[in-house]
Amino acid sequence: MKKILFTLLTLLPLAASAQKVWDFGDYKVTKISNPENGERQVDGLIPGGDRENSYTWRLAALGDEIYIATARNIASALVNIYGSQITAASGMSMDTFWAMIDAVANGDILRNDVTEGANIISYNRKTGEFKVVWTGGPGEYQRMAVTFGDNVYFGSYSADQTISQYILKMDAEGNFTKVFESKGTTAMRANCVYDDHLFFASVDERSEIAAGDPEPLVKLAVLRKSNDDDTQWDRVADYKDFGDIPYDPIHNSWAGAPFWEMASHNGYIYATAPSTAGFVIFKGRPAEGGESANEYGWHWEEVAGVTNGLNNPGLSNVSGGEPGTMRSLIGSVYEFNGELYAYNFDHAFGGEAQAFVGMLQQLTGSPVKASNYLSYMYNSLHNPQKVWKLNDATGTFEELTAFTALMEGTTNEYIWRMGEHNGKLYVATMDAGIFYNYLTQLTNGSFFNMSSEEKAAKLQYISAVIKLLALAKGNEKADELREKLEQLKTLLEQYVETNQIDDENMEIIIDIEGLTQEIRTLITNFLQQQGQQQLATLTAILTQALQNLQNFSDAEKTAIQDLISHLQSGDVMEYLLGQLQTLASDVYNRVDGQGIEMYLYINNAVKNNEWGFDLLRTSDGGNSFEVITRTGFDDKYNYGCPSFLSTEEGLYFGTCNPFYGGQLFLLSENETTGIAEVKNLKDVHADSPYYKLDGQVVKGTPTAPGIYIKDGRKVVIDF
Repeated sequence: MKKILFTLLTLLPLAASAQKVWDFGDYKVTKISNPENGERQVDGLIPGGDRENSYTWRLAALGDEIYIATARNIASALVNIYGSQITAASGMSMDTFWAMIDAVANGDILRNDVTEGANIISYNRKTGEFKVVWTGGPGEYQRMAVTFGDNVYFGSYSADQTISQYILKMDAEGNFTKVFESKGTTAMRANCVYDDHLFFASVDERSEIAAGDPEPLVKLAVLRKSNDDDTQWDRVADYKDFGDIPYDPIHNSWAGAPFWEMASHNGYIYATAPSTAGFVIFKGRPAEGGESANEYGWHWEEVAGVTNGLNNPGLSNVSGGEPGTMRSLIGSVYEFNGELYAYNFDHAFGGEAQAFVGMLQQLTGSPVKASNYLSYMYNSLHNPQKVWKLNDATGTFEELTAFTALMEGTTNEYIWRMGEHNGKLYVATMDAGIFYNYLTQLTNGSFFNMSSEEKAAKLQYISAVIKLLALAKGNEKADELREKLEQLKTLLEQYVETNQIDDENMEIIIDIEGLTQEIRTLITNFLQQQGQQQLATLTAILTQALQNLQNFSDAEKTAIQDLISHLQSGDVMEYLLGQLQTLASDVYNRVDGQGIEMYLYINNAVKNNEWGFDLLRTSDGGNSFEVITRTGFDDKYNYGCPSFLSTEEGLYFGTCNPFYGGQLFLLSENETTGIAEVKNLKDVHADSPYYKLDGQVVKGTPTAPGIYIKDGRKVVIDF
């Protein structure tokens, strides 16, 4: 006979009172890893912290353990990649380059340890213990984790294209085995379960190029694992199924994982591939009903991209063909409640690197224009991140405008991950504000809002760069850069001592926004109205420009002064208007007005936004969204959230923090965790319903043993 045992069960063990908890009423978010540490304090999952463990890229569960696939100090690795290119071109040493990074980032980016690769870290949900269970070789990261059957499969990633990528299996006993390996790719990340088989998409070096075909950059492959042999991975698609994508140059970069995401939907596998012409989505299945079939018996077709004629969500409205004019180079897909969603991913690091290199060139006297080196970042920010939902009836991807509205004007540069829990869809972003701040810190206010400790550190970092540049004797560009940094050091020393800047030094940070906008507005008004008041005001503005814009030649200054004389004397209007139009164009081009506007747009976006990833959720399929955080849970260094895992106790999610280490959080429903003590059976009403731990109501009395919720209390039913 069935017996019902009522017992008081505590929640997860309560941490120390300093544990960080965000209570939203019906649910709460709790920091699990290094729970007492906050912003600018080391985390990295393991007790005591490890700044090198920077990305919690994916989560997968097996029994009581959650397995975390991580990256080791990826920001530092990227700095090394770009730094090697810059130093090779400039003759600068890597030590000097890293000293400059320290001065710009104030030591937030740790120079990486290349002696070992990333860890796989386990977290026991019962004991709360974190443990390193696998460590890869130098340059190896763990990009993917997925539970299939009694095993967890991990997919590797590396910025070093000479390193082979692999699929790693961990069995129920904790043993690790490489079950697939291939060269010629940067990642084994895209996967899904379809027709009771595990699929990965990446590269298969075993592929042979068909006679007459040019050698592709990437031997694309969609692979199906045998359910009888973990080492047998059969192709269901190869490079011939994906048009020009194998030849796209994006695949020859560190970001160019040949496939980005996969999802099973409506009888098909959907797979996304990055492209310089906007991301592409393909779908495939075993051919049926007269469909064309490849040599593996599968039919593949493009459903979003350049050539399909119906969808191309990756392209923006900005004209041109460079990566900076794209809304997104990379896209992802996710199925929720039987509907397929697509979302985008911009190459934020590419824009940041382009801007940093351009500014470095400009500082050292190279004839580069801001409008060139800021265009990538500007265009990326100018196009808000988006989510689309597939209309299965029409085959079109339709924009979720409620989400777009929340991304307008923000520094979110991609949507990193979707997840689901308890009937709700969760969406997490990557916020580039913390990175873009390094570009605009002198004008967005953050430079002058540093703490006393941060100011002192900044002085030390700048001094270190100056000393290293002084060693480069005879290098004219190094001398120019050193002089500029010495000016900045003087400025900061004065600010540290007096907490204010005198008028002379304030000219180092000129507010060009008001000047250029006022010039353009007044010129326009004058040309339209020919008013005397505008004439007088314009004369004053041009005089100010002549005094402040030091990059005019003597001849140009004479021309401006001549025009001012004409303005003051009231010469023939036709001559005046002609000269004025010429001046407007000359001034705008000479000071690179387009570049100034780009910089100001970036500056204001950084200045006016909260930094740290956004976490949102929807329960109506995307018609409306609830904002959970805009600040990475009060940590601006938590710039991204790439992993979700739904469990009985709630939704786990991990962060990307390439500054002080990735973190693990738990979102739990308060109605299933705020459990009152059961004194006796009278505390439970016989007519009240039972609920499962995921919030689903049970009809009548449960017929299976387990833990249920009744009247806000946990009930254990045993048979």
